[in-house]
Amino acid sequence: MDLQTNVKTITVHTERTFAIARSSADAFERVLFEIEEDGVTGRGEAAPTRYYGQDAEGVAAALEDAEVGDPWDIEGTLAHNEALPPSALTALDNALHDLAARRLGVPVYRLLGLGRPEPVSAYTLGIADRETTVAEAKRLHTHPILKVKVGGWEDVRTLRAVRESSEAELWVDANEAFSPDEAVEVVAELKEIGVGMIEQPVPASAGPEALRGAKEAASPVPVIADESSITARDVPELAGCVSGVNVKLAKCGGIRRALQMIHTARAHGMLVMLGCMVETSLGISAAAQISGLVDFVDLDGAMLLADDPYSGPAYENGRILLSEAPGLGVEPR
Repeated sequence: MDLQTNVKTITVHTERTFAIARSSADAFERVLFEIEEDGVTGRGEAAPTRYYGQDAEGVAAALEDAEVGDPWDIEGTLAHNEALPPSALTALDNALHDLAARRLGVPVYRLLGLGRPEPVSAYTLGIADRETTVAEAKRLHTHPILKVKVGGWEDVRTLRAVRESSEAELWVDANEAFSPDEAVEVVAELKEIGVGMIEQPVPASAGPEALRGAKEAASPVPVIADESSITARDVPELAGCVSGVNVKLAKCGGIRRALQMIHTARAHGMLVMLGCMVETSLGISAAAQISGLVDFVDLDGAMLLADDPYSGPAYENGRILLSEAPGLGVEPR
């Protein structure tokens, strides 16, 4: 067995500056991890973010020290490397799945015992002035779902203007922008506008109970926890406080740990959203493999890029069409 690994860091750019309630950027560093054995290469992507205390330099250094004995033993290898930062563990997890499925000649979703997913993803509109946001919504008129970022009451008013000019289903992501008391008023307004889902209206630091008031005020519109929901361990205490949780591979540590979150949420009768960071088609394809298991899909990371370095999945008006090729079905351009 001739096993080799490779780590490299790249910078990708969004077509437009991507602004949320706490930050804005148009360039993102991503770390790529490759495992090669007997001429077959498995690839994974790490999407670190400073919000979760990770950066590309630290993640790359951690992946350089990753230890892979038997690459077929995905569970054992992940357990042996569980001290890695979550986004680094995601890259390792994805590369192991990609390698195993390629060697078996099947897509990763088949390796996992799942049917072929055909997800329709939301497309995210970052925070901008009303004229810009409405124009962007009109440009994206063929997308069935738009997710609009909000950070204050002015953005809520912008959302109303979007509602008046777009027939798309609208989801809202506040990224912790409101206090628990203010969030109750905000979600009531969002419900009146007619949104289909509301994501993380209050700070995660306020605790799960701080979300309960927003959930009750928004009902029957679902309120989904994102920053409050990192791993499967976070899910039980959120039960009853939110309608569901947002699962992101880069937060929890990859496909295996995402499945743990999904099954834990289902055991508590909760909805599940599958989200992403700004990622290349490599990271998006990994998440899309399990998208058939969830209620809300928000895997637009690669759609936002001006310079996606990978090819494989096709993106057509929000629909993600996975490659028929083995593994993650992704290749460097």
